[in-house]
Amino acid sequence: MPPARILVIDDDPLAIRELQSRLSKLGHEIVGTAADSGEAVSQFDKLKPDLILISTKHRSGSDGIKEGRFIHAQSNIPIIYITTHASQTTIRRASSTGPFGYIIKPYDDSQLFATIEIALTRHRLESQLQESRQWLNGVLMSIDDGVIAVDKAGSVRFVNSKAEAISGWKEADAIGRKLFEILPLRNEASGELLDLSSEIFDVRGKNRSGDEIEALLISNDGSDIPLEINFNPIIDQENNLQGLVLAFRDITSRRKTINQLKQQTSRAEALVKVAEQLNSRLDFNVVLDIVCTVTNQVFNTSVTMIFLYDPKTNLFRDMARKVNLGNSQTTPDPANITFDRDTLQAFLPDDKSGFCIPDVRVRRDLPFRHVLRLFKIRSLAFAPLVRNQGVIGLLICGSKDDIRYFSPDELDLLKGLANHVTIAVSNASMFEQVRKGRERQRELAKGLVDIQESERRHIARELHDHLGQALTGLQFMLESLKNKASDAQRQELEDTQLFVRDIIEKVREMSLNLRPSMLDDLGLIPTLKWHFERYTSQTDIKVHFQSDEVLSRLPAEIETVAYRIIQEALTNVARYAQVRDVFIGLALQNNTLWVEVLDYGKGFDASGGLGKPTTGLGGMRERADLVGGYLAVNSYINQGTQVLAALPLTNKPLERRKSDRNGLSGG
Repeated sequence: MPPARILVIDDDPLAIRELQSRLSKLGHEIVGTAADSGEAVSQFDKLKPDLILISTKHRSGSDGIKEGRFIHAQSNIPIIYITTHASQTTIRRASSTGPFGYIIKPYDDSQLFATIEIALTRHRLESQLQESRQWLNGVLMSIDDGVIAVDKAGSVRFVNSKAEAISGWKEADAIGRKLFEILPLRNEASGELLDLSSEIFDVRGKNRSGDEIEALLISNDGSDIPLEINFNPIIDQENNLQGLVLAFRDITSRRKTINQLKQQTSRAEALVKVAEQLNSRLDFNVVLDIVCTVTNQVFNTSVTMIFLYDPKTNLFRDMARKVNLGNSQTTPDPANITFDRDTLQAFLPDDKSGFCIPDVRVRRDLPFRHVLRLFKIRSLAFAPLVRNQGVIGLLICGSKDDIRYFSPDELDLLKGLANHVTIAVSNASMFEQVRKGRERQRELAKGLVDIQESERRHIARELHDHLGQALTGLQFMLESLKNKASDAQRQELEDTQLFVRDIIEKVREMSLNLRPSMLDDLGLIPTLKWHFERYTSQTDIKVHFQSDEVLSRLPAEIETVAYRIIQEALTNVARYAQVRDVFIGLALQNNTLWVEVLDYGKGFDASGGLGKPTTGLGGMRERADLVGGYLAVNSYINQGTQVLAALPLTNKPLERRKSDRNGLSGG
């Protein structure tokens, strides 16, 4: 510890001189002396002493303890008393001045050293503790949470300024009172009164640090304030519960903000949901029904109706309606409503904006008053469907029983929903035309493929039955001539026979490549096995084939497409993959035939091949598309290629996104 700067208060020069000598040996310095406390205090700013030594009895007869009491009131400099005897009376009198020790005359250097060291160390620790308390108190007073500390008896020991503001209790009035008096709480769900101190000060308290609850504070005016409360038990070194610190905040604004965010999120989700339905392949009437359902949910309304203009009748017709009357008795559903354009113009604003009627009883020009009476609708909100500056429909939602004023934000949202309905109306006919056009295109393309396969079958049969038989007859004729010819002519005839035999083999290959007849006669699996044997004999590439045992005869067009995809894929393997093995798999799942061709060869960039109809890859994809299926090619340089196709066994086309989820696009 560094040397101490000591101020001595005594009027005995000899005693001061002796003390100075001893302190100097101990490494301390007497920076000043004073005959009384008044003189000492006047020197504090100049001398800045670390310690004050006061004689309990001066030579002049003055009382040193009184001097110490005065100094203790003026500063926090530690005081040590010098006395000839430390009687109980002296110690009791001096205790009110907060002494840091006593030095007994005659001086003993060891006792002098120990007393000063203990006093300086104690003062330093107490200063640090006081500083920490001031920091803690400042932090607790400045934080935005209310803080209340209670002892193990549940009595309040500390209240910060935020807790004063929330609870309505000043700290001076709250100290010593029970927690439930200062912070009367009620369970929000059950309405029961809560006493946190009695709840937490039990055998479980030691394990509940950091718990958080929400409860209602019963304010002085009787209203309820929602609070979020964190509580932490105070545990001593022996793991005994000594008290409790509660930190709490008023969450009224937060709840309001959360409710607003939930409302905005709900509205945004409503628009997204409607937009998603418009972008999907749903029936137009289903989209209108979804808009009605979402509108009732978002606006908490009882009825939503959509009217659309019918140019054939020049009337607005009730095209969709959703009624949600809660637990009321069943109400008969009225017939569809119609009204003309003149009727609409009577209550529609000139700017065609959204508007509301808080009380429909004051409007006798509404064309569907009987429906409003039937459903007990009191308030309505309107959003016209506008296209090319003309009104093509109306979106209406209504609340029952009480008068309701729809806010501008709510009318804007209703207008957004109306815009989606307008889009649906505008695109409905185009979607239908596109659908019919695509279906017609698919039927034409499928017809072309059927014609192509029929022509292949016819040509293959002609090659096999006619040209093949003719060439075989020619062989017999040559064999007959060879038996009658001379030796020289026989050699020429044998050469001719070899040439004809080669032509017969090529014609047979052409016939099989065009369309093997066994595909029609025996089905896909036997034809594939026969094709794999030919493929291996021609390319030296071994085919590893695996298929479900339940596979039997499939629809003819599916067998043809599967065979052609595998045939083309194997051709590409032979041309480009540079492998010795290839894997073929067939599987049935959910009325879908899955076809896989996999090799671990050179691989290639597959990003462009599928988009070119003239390529083999493009042809495979087109064949899969024509039967309502889907084909993907995944290939990586020097890692291999996977061809994966899904072919439906029903007339319902597969959805591409569904195929992706089932792993169709996997590598």
